[in-house]
Amino acid sequence: MKAYKLRFYPTLRQRRQLEKEFNACRYVWNWALDRRSRVYKENGKSLYAVALSRELTLLKTSQPFLKAASATALTYVLKSQDEAFQKFFKKQARYPKFKRRLRVRSCTFQIDKRRGEKVFIPGAFLQLPKLGPVRVVWSYRDIPVMPNSATVSRNAAGQWFVSLQCECIDVINPPATDNTIGLDLGLSTLVAMSDGRKEKPRRFLKNALRRLRVAQRRLAKAARGGSNRRKHKSRVARLHQGIASKRANFLHGLSTSIVRENQAIAIEDLNVRGMMANGKLARSVGDCGWYELRRQLTYKAKWYGRQLNMVPRFQRTTGVCPDCGTVGSRLPLRVRSWTCGHCGSAHDRDIAAARVMDLIGNTVGSTGIDACGLAHKPEEAVSE
Repeated sequence: MKAYKLRFYPTLRQRRQLEKEFNACRYVWNWALDRRSRVYKENGKSLYAVALSRELTLLKTSQPFLKAASATALTYVLKSQDEAFQKFFKKQARYPKFKRRLRVRSCTFQIDKRRGEKVFIPGAFLQLPKLGPVRVVWSYRDIPVMPNSATVSRNAAGQWFVSLQCECIDVINPPATDNTIGLDLGLSTLVAMSDGRKEKPRRFLKNALRRLRVAQRRLAKAARGGSNRRKHKSRVARLHQGIASKRANFLHGLSTSIVRENQAIAIEDLNVRGMMANGKLARSVGDCGWYELRRQLTYKAKWYGRQLNMVPRFQRTTGVCPDCGTVGSRLPLRVRSWTCGHCGSAHDRDIAAARVMDLIGNTVGSTGIDACGLAHKPEEAVSE
């Protein structure tokens, strides 16, 4: 399954219809969740989307506003709640929650494939139920198959998007290469690569903090329920959206270049969630976008037919000589370069760690490396 996310600009009539869709989807989600919870408490039985869809048909007679929404969008809500409960029972997520008003900003329409070019032409035309033809910016003009569904969403900054879900894996066939690379992520240096290159962090949030403080201060002083508060709230949302868009654009360019140039990529399995719990580092870690970079490398490696290898989280990489495999003493953060006490090689702290990741993740079995890590420690090296 692959999704193509496109920007689109709804008309005034379409925006009003989408608001009805959002409200109806929120109501059906809360109604279905309440029905499931009550039936399970009273009878110990579980309700599924098939049974609830029959009740939903009867519900529309007592709640006429549901008829104004697309039937496929409401049916998809029941299916998505089934998936949410499946993840809960597998202990992959928490128990589903009720959705608050004005928090639901998306709905999913099923596309009737039988109508063919009457509803979808790649790069030219898209028609959605209850909305009619929509004005889409076709960033992707070569969508290989007809989509199964379309998810319309609006972010906090008021931008509208449509995501087309297709049953395909668009495998890209780049030029063959035997290059391997190790990546060491950090704060002062975003990515240190085993080939000697370094990518500095752009710090998009830090550069916009002054404007954010001013906008948030004005928002805090605005009276609740007034038009000025809505205006300042929208400004804060647009600033955050701009920061996120710039960071995503930068990370997409970086991850794509890494995947295109290398056949095997090794990266450390960092505990980003644990680092975000550190109050002193959370802002800097979030501004770097470590998790997003790893996520992009993961799915792009599949697209390009590359291999992404994870180095264990507690594998020692800093202070290890990539030339002779000697494990030295632990280095404090202020030490940015060091010299191996065994072979005398001078190393940059980050580049050496990236080279060790390349050896461990991509070329296990080469000189100085075994399945459990480096072959010898300093005391063993001295005795040789």
